[in-house]
Amino acid sequence: MKKISAALALSIAFSLIATTSGATENLAALARPVARGPLAGDSVYFVMTDRFANGDTNNDGGGLTGGRLGGGDDPTDIGYYHGGDFKGLTNHLQYIKDLGFNSIWITPPVKNQYVQQGSAGYHGYWAVDFTTIDPHLGTEQDFKDFVATSHKLGLKVIVDIVVNHTADVVKYTIGSTSYREPSDFPYKTCTGKLFDPGKIAGLASFPKLCADKSFAYVPRTSSYDKNIKKPGFLNDLTNYHNRGDSIWSGSSVTQGDFVGLDDIFTEKPAVVKGMTDLWSSWISRFDIDGYRIDTAKHVNPEFWKAFLPKIIATAKAAGKENFPIFGEVADADIPFLASFVTEQNFPGVLDFPFQAKVSRFAKAGGGASDVADLFNTDDFYTSPNTSAYSLATFLGNHDMGRIGHFIEILSGSDGPQILLERAKLANALLFTLRGGPVLYYGDEKGMTGNGGDQLARQDMFATQVEDWKSEVRIGGAPIGSASAFDVKNPLEENIAELQGLYKKYPALKSGAQQVRYGFGSVLSVSRFADNQEFLIAFNSNDEVQEATIPVSTKDSGWTAISGAAQVTARTSTIDLKLAPRSWVILKADSAFESNTPLAITLNAPKPDFRTPGWSAITAKVPGDDFVQVTFAARQSGKAWKVLGTSDHRTTKDDYVASGLHRVFIHNRLYKSGTSFELVAIVTNSSGQKLVSKVVKYVVKY
Repeated sequence: MKKISAALALSIAFSLIATTSGATENLAALARPVARGPLAGDSVYFVMTDRFANGDTNNDGGGLTGGRLGGGDDPTDIGYYHGGDFKGLTNHLQYIKDLGFNSIWITPPVKNQYVQQGSAGYHGYWAVDFTTIDPHLGTEQDFKDFVATSHKLGLKVIVDIVVNHTADVVKYTIGSTSYREPSDFPYKTCTGKLFDPGKIAGLASFPKLCADKSFAYVPRTSSYDKNIKKPGFLNDLTNYHNRGDSIWSGSSVTQGDFVGLDDIFTEKPAVVKGMTDLWSSWISRFDIDGYRIDTAKHVNPEFWKAFLPKIIATAKAAGKENFPIFGEVADADIPFLASFVTEQNFPGVLDFPFQAKVSRFAKAGGGASDVADLFNTDDFYTSPNTSAYSLATFLGNHDMGRIGHFIEILSGSDGPQILLERAKLANALLFTLRGGPVLYYGDEKGMTGNGGDQLARQDMFATQVEDWKSEVRIGGAPIGSASAFDVKNPLEENIAELQGLYKKYPALKSGAQQVRYGFGSVLSVSRFADNQEFLIAFNSNDEVQEATIPVSTKDSGWTAISGAAQVTARTSTIDLKLAPRSWVILKADSAFESNTPLAITLNAPKPDFRTPGWSAITAKVPGDDFVQVTFAARQSGKAWKVLGTSDHRTTKDDYVASGLHRVFIHNRLYKSGTSFELVAIVTNSSGQKLVSKVVKYVVKY
């Protein structure tokens, strides 16, 4: 989607209505809890199937002979198939369950083009047949058995899918693959009429296209590849953009080939239907439980607005009310990332800003204020059905590299104990802060690696890659010729202990998160649910740190349930002394009770300089009680619509004052001159509600 320039910030007209808002309408009935999508209650173990466990050596070549040049299998080379499969994964599901996870995310299981561009499709992202299982990974029955066994253990199966591209099959009649801009080489109908697909994306009026007349390049395939793709609509050369390789800016972001991979023309109605039917069928055929969507930002927004509601409806019809879907939007621009949730129907996305800021805090010390500021932007994700609790949080992955690698780069010379302490601290951050935590397989075994992509895709089973045998392992010795499954690592116990707290103390997973402190190398948050407050504090420094942290549960003792610290409890604060590279989770001995009479002031909407085109709607609730504030809007002559609910207060940063509850209205979704009435309803922990005065608001461009 295109970003809006700051120069387009909108002017806003507003006024207050003098009458009390609840006089003639029961506006308090609009109040609702903060939205929590399916991922908010999950913790996810992310597996690259080919590198996890080899349960059947007979399928290592995918049914072909010839090794790396035939079936693409060479377990000594990091760029080829190593033999992991669904039988092997199924045999180790109890291991994943014992670590405390309730979901498993697998790399794309579909049949790939086995070898291209000097390596193999072991990772699953070079699909030619989206309808079946890659023979290297087993049969369809093996996959069904894996799903069924997962379900018996209480594990959801989240499948990685690709909509943006296929394997590199389509070529051009001339040798060049340089990107050709639409302004220089516009799309044409079969009759030669110019058109902009963005203006008619998904519409029935979309014109017929011809391979030899409509594109920047004339596409072709070999006779062998002519019908190689499934479903059949993917063999139609006019179902691709045919513009050359992306240059990662402008129109090429959504219309360029992803490093040569064939970029699908997702604006075409036939493609929207084909992809919707395809990925709906996986739910009904294989009983899967969720989707991680690859390269989501490289697909036009109109596609997602059509595709995602239908997929969710299919899941619900199959009895899956909680079907996690999260997109890969590899971008550090938080408003841009949030727009996929609030404007493009994604229930969640991978939280790349979380990865950047929290991993820096864990590996290097300092940066606590950056993490606190990150959580201030959680309001950007709020809508009637979504919130930041639905984001998929992570600290490393198969593309960028492992958190262990990032830690080892900075602390490798500090000795094995400090490496282990930093890795445990990273896990504490991942599993106690808001969002659905995703752990990359092997991190619990202390895997590090020497970089991202192929260098971060180690074997869990006994590896034949010589370099991997001698790599640093946090919490243990290099693996050598052993299987990681046969070597215990203290990080496993660390992860299982942290996740074990969820069952005993649900607030640590489902509770509201309120930032309490973020300065230097000390970060602290409260988690709250069912009148129970927990205080979590982290010290990423290599020295002892002290801090005084505010809390909402007054005059209470506090008990450590994980980690350790010296604690002095006062009336409304806690003095903490934290050891280097440590954390503590404190549980209030007393139940929380509201201390402040309920009141609320709805402020006039204002533009937010980080979100051009959006306006912040804020409310002030006195005191420090745990409350939820629901915001609603009504256009003239229409019913009230909830905009979203906030369950935390802002902390002061360069952009926002402290102590505010807020949501955003996305002005560009409405015509200039659209008028609204706005209202806010506060609900405290006792269930009491109070309605604000109504604010009038007019969008003006």
